[in-house]
Amino acid sequence: MQLKTSSLEFEKFGSVYEQPIVPDHCGMISRDWHLIARRSISQLYHFDCEVCLEMQSGMAALLVGDAPDAGALQVFAVHRLVKINPGVYFSLVAVTSNITCRLITTADYKYSLETLSPPYMFERILPRIRISEILGYYYSIRNSGYHFKGEKHNYFELTYVDRGTLFTEVEGQRYELKEKELMIYGPGQFHTQDIPEGHSCSYVTIIFDMETIIYDTESSHYELLLNKVFGYDKKIYTLIKTFVTESTSQIPYMNSLMLCLLQETVIRLLQSEFIGKKNDRPVTGARQHYQDELLEKILAYIDETIYEPLTIAELCQKFSMSRSSLQILFKENMDISPKKYINEMKLEKSRQMICENKYTISEIALMLGFNSIHYFSRAFTQKYHMAPSEYSKTLYKT
Repeated sequence: MQLKTSSLEFEKFGSVYEQPIVPDHCGMISRDWHLIARRSISQLYHFDCEVCLEMQSGMAALLVGDAPDAGALQVFAVHRLVKINPGVYFSLVAVTSNITCRLITTADYKYSLETLSPPYMFERILPRIRISEILGYYYSIRNSGYHFKGEKHNYFELTYVDRGTLFTEVEGQRYELKEKELMIYGPGQFHTQDIPEGHSCSYVTIIFDMETIIYDTESSHYELLLNKVFGYDKKIYTLIKTFVTESTSQIPYMNSLMLCLLQETVIRLLQSEFIGKKNDRPVTGARQHYQDELLEKILAYIDETIYEPLTIAELCQKFSMSRSSLQILFKENMDISPKKYINEMKLEKSRQMICENKYTISEIALMLGFNSIHYFSRAFTQKYHMAPSEYSKTLYKT
């Protein structure tokens, strides 16, 4: 977080005051200091007397230090009238495109300009990437043996596997994407996709136009995103899930939010290259570590017993916890109730089974432990906006 000139940290360098100074009335002199925005600061002022800085237009940051050493300088946001102590090394940095600041000091001042070598590089908060448009987004469900012969285009394409396994070949290199993994194809990259025999796969595809904004020669390009499979990450999972939800919401500004969600997804992926591999859920103390381990065991048990009529009471007994504790565990970590999570998993499994075309709708309802075919059909329709029989017909009509 940025420090302000009104903070305690600034008191060793100076202070702030409320009312502007009228130089003529107090025997002081002034001049207007004009600056344009730049990242590199190579000189510092060093006065033998107090100096007052009063911003006239624009926004600025103040570099201050006890010595002309770029590594020891501190940065403060200027939001008040500022008085700098004698002997302090300082300079202003224009945060907006240009600024005007009134510099006020005594008539008998003396100052020097000290050179910084190397210069101080001010980190402005500017975008490194910008997604200008989402050109297409699809949720696809493919059956065993599906093969896409391949294409290339001038845009980025994100493929996120929701369920199942997907194989893809990019520029002659073959990759396997498992559940909750994703890959990004770059402009001009030829890629194919296929589903292995005996499997089905549902995945999200987002095609988008993105530009990288480079401010210095050391900036990393988007190549960090390409030719690799990104593993499961809780934040990415939440972003993709929210993206899919928003894409059907029809709420005003949904398109703007979709762009933001996709841009955050790309930024998180880029960050992952610098912070290394993470656990699915970061450990934030003993309690969180315990919750993570317990939740993973519960989720694995639900997955193992997906074909059984699993109850909340059975889960509580199995893992020696109260109903309220189970509810809190799911709410804090999954943002969903355990009962709803089980139903969601059963419905998702039913959709996979319909894709595999091995069982009738009634057999699937019975195998997954639904009380009746009518209850199953109603729950499926509510989630996917079509009856299971209708879904099956649309899937296999071609």
